[in-house]
Amino acid sequence: MRRSGMANRSATPQWQKTMNGNMMVNRQAAMNAPMGNAQNTPDLASPGFTNGDEETIRRLSKPSVTAALRWEMRKAGNLWYWVATVLFDLIGMFNGWSQYVDYRKDFEAQGVTWAAVWGQAILLPSMVFMPILVAAFASQIESNEHVGRNWQRLNASGTASAAVAGKMLHGLLASLLTVVVFEAEFLVVGKVILGFSLGEVGPFLLRGVPMALAIWAIMTLTQAISAKFESFAGTMSVILVFTLLGCVLSLIVPSLALAYPFSLITGASAAHDLGNIASASSIMMATLMAAFWAIVGGLMFRRLTRKAV
Repeated sequence: MRRSGMANRSATPQWQKTMNGNMMVNRQAAMNAPMGNAQNTPDLASPGFTNGDEETIRRLSKPSVTAALRWEMRKAGNLWYWVATVLFDLIGMFNGWSQYVDYRKDFEAQGVTWAAVWGQAILLPSMVFMPILVAAFASQIESNEHVGRNWQRLNASGTASAAVAGKMLHGLLASLLTVVVFEAEFLVVGKVILGFSLGEVGPFLLRGVPMALAIWAIMTLTQAISAKFESFAGTMSVILVFTLLGCVLSLIVPSLALAYPFSLITGASAAHDLGNIASASSIMMATLMAAFWAIVGGLMFRRLTRKAV
């Protein structure tokens, strides 16, 4: 597995350097102002200092969430994650395809097409593969923040909140793309290989919304856990326990699985409740529950990074 992170142990994110540089320029400008006459010294209350100048300084001094997001996208070594996602999703697709082929006559007699593939295709990935891969992806990135005491620097410079927001947005984008990969493979199996009609695939695509939020919830919670445990091994040990508990809930008490964050993907996909795959209330409930855990994870992440070293 390729290690991601900064080029050295004491590297500082470029977006933070840029912001700090802007702040130094503003301070230097104030120091270089004429001192012979107090009225010529730039001051926010001075008539010569316009609102536009004040707004410019505030804008330059404000941490940029967009810049933090760009930095996260650039520094994260994630090729292994996408390769693993494609391969493990293919295992699920093979399970769905083989079940439909084995019982094709029965499914055709009942008029069942996409649902026959979806149930088996999403079950194993949602219970095991996706939670572990997503957690490993987030943990790999976050563990490197503790190597050079980056959180300590970010807190000292007042840019930690922007960094957290950038990391969460990066996690959201990765979650959306993870679902896109799965849905794309599902469409290929159903339409290209099995010849299903695209007119019936709508509900399965809509399920991608709560699934993406469920993956994001796991990612934000992993980021929070990583801020506490610091090491990749420590974080993943906790995640494995939580994931196994989610598997037990999904198999024994499916009705409670939707309320537990590490079995949210299974509940959001309706893998155990295919009869309600197109239910608007079911989709809405899964979406709200996933959004709730994503917010909880984000708040925990921000709180724990304030104490990180």
